Amino acid sequence: MGSTPRTDAHGRPHGSLDNVDVAHEHSDVSVRGVLLFAAMLAGVCIVIATAMRFLFVAFNGMETRNEPFVTPLAAPAGQLPPEPRLQTTPWADLEQFRAGEVAHLHSYGWVNQSAGIAHVPIQRAKEMLLKKGLPVRAGENDPFEGTHVAAEGESSGGRIIPAGQPDQSSGAAAPQTAAPSSTPSPAQATPAPPKGPGGGT
Repeated sequence: MGSTPRTDAHGRPHGSLDNVDVAHEHSDVSVRGVLLFAAMLAGVCIVIATAMRFLFVAFNGMETRNEPFVTPLAAPAGQLPPEPRLQTTPWADLEQFRAGEVAHLHSYGWVNQSAGIAHVPIQRAKEMLLKKGLPVRAGENDPFEGTHVAAEGESSGGRIIPAGQPDQSSGAAAPQTAAPSSTPSPAQATPAPPKGPGGGT
């Protein structure tokens, strides 16, 4: 005979599906408990912040009382030292300096208005220079200009040139020497006879 399937009191096969060890919550989360925890946390944070504020005020007072003696020659607090000061933005200062140079180079302006000295743009200055030419010195050249002054000391060739005297090393300024005589001397006219191997004639 076949066996009868097992059923529970409600006629469901395999018995009851309820787990007695597992149950659901019969109420929601306590809102009162959450609000109470939040209020306590906020109170603790306020107390800690207030205590830290008083602590830093006390530290500041201690530091002020223990500061060393400051010389009266020192600048007051908050006052900038005189120029030149430390450059904090050198890149911006360089751009400003170059912009000022470019503006001065391409603009008109007075250098000394009382003396009638002004500056003109660089292109205009070039045109004026080409039109008028470079200034030259009036009159003869300086007699001590160029190579007219006697050299002093030792030259690169090892010649000793006395100070205050002209250079006598050139051919034109070389001292005149006696011309050789066209008539040979007796010693030059008759050559000596050759000697033999033993020293005899």
